[in-house]
Amino acid sequence: MNGTQAHSRAPIILGSSLGLVIGATIMILLHESSHAIAGAVQGLHPTQVPFAVDYTPEPGTSAHVIALLAGPAFSLVSGAIGIAVDRIAVPLLGRPFWRMVWVWTIFTSVQEGLGYLQITAIMGAGDTAQAFDLMGLSSGALITATIIGWAGLPVTAWLFAGAIRPMCSTVREKRALAVWPWIIGTVVLLVLMTIYVLLGPVKDAGVIVAVLAGALAVGIFAPISMMFGTEKVGADKPLTMHWPATGGLILLVILVAVNLVLTQGWIWP
Repeated sequence: MNGTQAHSRAPIILGSSLGLVIGATIMILLHESSHAIAGAVQGLHPTQVPFAVDYTPEPGTSAHVIALLAGPAFSLVSGAIGIAVDRIAVPLLGRPFWRMVWVWTIFTSVQEGLGYLQITAIMGAGDTAQAFDLMGLSSGALITATIIGWAGLPVTAWLFAGAIRPMCSTVREKRALAVWPWIIGTVVLLVLMTIYVLLGPVKDAGVIVAVLAGALAVGIFAPISMMFGTEKVGADKPLTMHWPATGGLILLVILVAVNLVLTQGWIWP
């Protein structure tokens, strides 16, 4: 790899990294909001922070189970719908940065839903594990959920490979969209989530571990996607992406500002 090749891929790597951070941040906001809405429609008063929701008064068992499962269910279903739309319409193909924002949003959404299943029997933490515990489900159910979660990971990776293929004319471009952004974006997400945890009111160790583990794993399908159709590309001309992506940077600043406000707790009506 010569200096010119590295330079030409730098905007792609940086743009896709920014897209991952934006997409995952949007996904987490929607995920937590779905918890809050599920509680509100049951007559509870949710208090939302960037990575969790608390309720007043203390919810009963059935209400708590519904509120807990609302987040992973919303993430999984909305992400799956987004992927189906993407495979049919391939939106924003002519605007590669915003396409990657879209792609990262829908795929991290699916991984968020699967991720809670993946840690159900391993960590005993997270929305799904808490809901299963409240329902009194057996260890066999927890293990089954975990197996389903991990089985969904290679499927997600395969679908992600198909989503970025039409954008790329070389395998190196696919790597620039998927692998390096996963590394860079994950580091940025971990830093941001650590800041939110330190500023927020939630000090429960189990919640914090689940939050940071989720940030670490939310894009794990991206490097795995390189296993599928490695030599297959779908574009006739080299991928270009403008950097800096001013609109994306502004959007990220707004999203981070919203989360900083949420660290003080947003009380829903």
